[in-house]
Amino acid sequence: MEGFEVAIRRFMAVSLVLAAQCVGVPSVFASPEDDRVRQLEDRLRALEDRLEQSESVIATQREALGVKGGADVKQGSAIDTFFQTTQVNGSITTSYAYNFKSQDVNTGTQTLNQFNLNNNELSLDAIKLELGKPTAEAGTTGYQLDLLFGRNAGILSAGSALFDPVTTADAASDTEIFFQEAYLAYKLTDALELKAGKFETPLGFEVLDSNDNPNVTHGLLFTFAIPLFHTGVTLGGPLSEEVSWLVGVTNGFNNTRELGDNKGLLGRLAYASGPVSTSLNVYYGTLGETRTSTAGQTVGDDEATTLINDFIFQYTPSDSFTTWLNVDYGLTNRRRASTGAIFNDQGTDPTFFGAAVGFKQKLSDSLYFAFRGEYFNDDNSSRLGPLFSTTAATPGQFDFDEINIYTLTFTLGYQISPSLLGRLEVRRDRVDCDDSSCAPFPDKAIGGNQTSDFGIVELIYSFD
Repeated sequence: MEGFEVAIRRFMAVSLVLAAQCVGVPSVFASPEDDRVRQLEDRLRALEDRLEQSESVIATQREALGVKGGADVKQGSAIDTFFQTTQVNGSITTSYAYNFKSQDVNTGTQTLNQFNLNNNELSLDAIKLELGKPTAEAGTTGYQLDLLFGRNAGILSAGSALFDPVTTADAASDTEIFFQEAYLAYKLTDALELKAGKFETPLGFEVLDSNDNPNVTHGLLFTFAIPLFHTGVTLGGPLSEEVSWLVGVTNGFNNTRELGDNKGLLGRLAYASGPVSTSLNVYYGTLGETRTSTAGQTVGDDEATTLINDFIFQYTPSDSFTTWLNVDYGLTNRRRASTGAIFNDQGTDPTFFGAAVGFKQKLSDSLYFAFRGEYFNDDNSSRLGPLFSTTAATPGQFDFDEINIYTLTFTLGYQISPSLLGRLEVRRDRVDCDDSSCAPFPDKAIGGNQTSDFGIVELIYSFD
């Protein structure tokens, strides 16, 4: 850089000398002007000598510092490369929920929700920051880092901290940080990719981020039938233009630590062609649960296993309409005991089943309407026993023969601006457990059929 500046200065000095020399006037007027030109030439030569001396000093300093030249020095190149190859996205989500049947209760009112748990509460639900670099051709690497802040991060942290629970989900604050995804990827071939780290489950139609779902609240299948995230390794890719596959080994689900020695297995086979897409997803292995050892210690329960079969069908005939079906069937070898985290072996193999159907219809460029209807059946308290119990008594109290849940959800979404989405939702939950100790909702009579109605307003700001 300095050499370039010296060259410019020399060019300017020489130009001025030549310009002075080229000024021609009659000899009668030449004598005083010639003296001025000679003085100017002398000054310019002195300036050129100083510039040559400065260049010599700079060159000596560069040699002493081991720098070859200014043109080869690139400051901040690593940062520039990082942002040029990294995709940055994110969102901010806030909401207000109100329960029409449990107005006197604040915490834990919406029992059947994964998020939006409390009544009459303004909530900073999620601040999401996504940093990612997808793989390209064979031999390239990539990564994904999704950081989640807000109440949803606290709820997920509380739900996954099995060995060291610091808070309950409905009391979670918005000061938590949750690593929603953090994995590395390597493209082995053009049709084969390896991922290792923490990632969202391939099971289920709905995903963790509310703004990527048709409805505001998450449904019964998302909350009770499937895992939410795993820590492990997956391998997969396309078999053809329409068919893709994935297999994986994990530490269980909804946990980052290995609880015991057994692992969980993931599988996925998907098909997509035109307006139709469908997939069959399977999880088999440990639940990421604990039990009490003979020495009274809390340890991983390797014998507590489950099989979850997840089927998804989606039909999108146009940009303005899509409909979907999600069905889950699970089989576990453990029945939940009164403390929830410990399993009570009753010599049975409880099952659970859920089905959800929904659609999303655009009413205009900015307005859409979405509907979701769900049914969930829990046999022998395999999934919902502790949640609906009235007391934490002796093991076996939660051995409900059967629990049936029904939900209807209606959502109206309006795109206020290209980055801001507003949504209004009304939802009804109905529980039928026909048991004297069943109390699924606060402020309700124990046993029998019970309902909960609530509404929620949500604002989402997205950026990319």
